[in-house]
Amino acid sequence: MMDSSLTRSEVHLRKTLSELEAGPGVQIFFSEEGNVQEELGDVDSMFRMISTVHGIDLDPALARCFMRFDRIACHWRFERPGTRITGEFRTRNLLAVLFARPPEQDWASTPSEERLYSELRVLDDHPGGGSGTFAALRVGPAVTRPEVWYHDFRRGAFELDLDYCAYLAALTVTKGVSGWHYLFADVSLKVEPFAFYEGTLTSALDVLPQLFPEYDYTSLRARLADRTR
Repeated sequence: MMDSSLTRSEVHLRKTLSELEAGPGVQIFFSEEGNVQEELGDVDSMFRMISTVHGIDLDPALARCFMRFDRIACHWRFERPGTRITGEFRTRNLLAVLFARPPEQDWASTPSEERLYSELRVLDDHPGGGSGTFAALRVGPAVTRPEVWYHDFRRGAFELDLDYCAYLAALTVTKGVSGWHYLFADVSLKVEPFAFYEGTLTSALDVLPQLFPEYDYTSLRARLADRTR
């Protein structure tokens, strides 16, 4: 039964967990639905706090994906003969994201990289897989719609063709399958160091529609075709 007190984004993220847990053949390593922090109030209260503390006046359009989970996470795997895909996400509400410190900069070697990482706030990380990857919001003075970046310590950092709300929406469709971020990055999956993900994402976009037929994967297949030309 749907909890009428939840926001639309909270409902969709909670549903994502239940879909993975019920997915035929899906092995769950870790799944956690944290608390809804009702003390955050409504979206206007959260945006006012962000403005007061961080000096960031967010675009009101981002209110449509307001959610209050202190964390919501899942690490999973699906296997069948000839196919193995994995996925993971761990995200939390926008206020917690923006209150966090920047990620460590051990991999930043130039002034521009140091500046980039100092402006990132981790939105979604993947501790279970030990991949060293995360997605982050890039914030700074006068920013109203934070950029979304993806960091992979083996490959670097890439701006994604997504805003915050679109990121959460894509997460519910992809279920955090490994490599999905590269569908929204300006990279070619035909060349190194990204070629590994051509096969991985091809398999994923074959399997996911079978496991979760409620979702439309047409646009993701189109993005994969663009990245593998």
